[in-house]
Amino acid sequence: MKSLAVFIMRGRSSAALIAATTAVLFWLFPPFLIISGAVVALVTLRLGPAEGALLMALAGLGAAVLTTLVVGAPWPMLLVLAACWLPLWLLALVLRATVSLARTLQTAAALGLAGVLGFYAVLGDPATWWQGVIGRWERELAALAPAGPVADRSALDQVLELLEGWAPFMPGQMVSAALLFVVLALLLGRWWQALLFNPGGFRPEFHELRLGQPLALAMLALFGAALATGWMPLTNGVLVLGTLYTLQGVALTHALVFKLQLSSAWLALFYLLLIPLLSQLVMALGIADAWADFRRRVRPRLDKR
Repeated sequence: MKSLAVFIMRGRSSAALIAATTAVLFWLFPPFLIISGAVVALVTLRLGPAEGALLMALAGLGAAVLTTLVVGAPWPMLLVLAACWLPLWLLALVLRATVSLARTLQTAAALGLAGVLGFYAVLGDPATWWQGVIGRWERELAALAPAGPVADRSALDQVLELLEGWAPFMPGQMVSAALLFVVLALLLGRWWQALLFNPGGFRPEFHELRLGQPLALAMLALFGAALATGWMPLTNGVLVLGTLYTLQGVALTHALVFKLQLSSAWLALFYLLLIPLLSQLVMALGIADAWADFRRRVRPRLDKR
């Protein structure tokens, strides 16, 4: 990874090449978008906003041209890059100015909540919008296969029912997914910056990540209001903030493993269980850490060798 970071910082053309190529590879394997964004983050953090904006323009143009050659239109790529690169560039500017991951992720929380509100402002009720989309799909499928097998129609109806059940949560889940890509790209770019210019500097910065009590109180208040009212915009806001507190829980886990000098196998096990089983528990741990400050309560294990 360090050699890749060195190549990116070699010049504007090399950075644009990596950012554009990995952006296009997103269509084959979505995590490539994190690498693409990390290039933008690294250049912005190190060289400033103007160079970061120029890189986005050059790499975005290259990615749009490559996408046009493959799918015949640049808009899918440009929409993805606008949704991920622009907030990433803003967060990189905040991190560059404040040198604080906590303040940067607090800004990310504000951007995420604004994204949920924007979703409702543009599309209105997502369930109603999604029902219209599903209705068009049903009409098109009925026209293509009016006498299809009953089993196939039953399976299709089940899929459509699942989509209808998911529709109310669409704003929070889509914004959370985009926010997760953005924050992971920012952290990767920050790690690259530390590798090149401040070796060993990323670990303590990440281990000490705490989003603060005010945001934790806002999260709990939002959660309580969502339970009490059942209003979906509040629920979707909880999904967005929950993503960031899951990340704080991950940072806390890394800090405790390091402080207790545990084997890296524990981290591997943690990540294997995180997504399918422990994500809500890790989120709750991140929220509780706002008051408990587990890092201070756990004493480092002394090296007996």
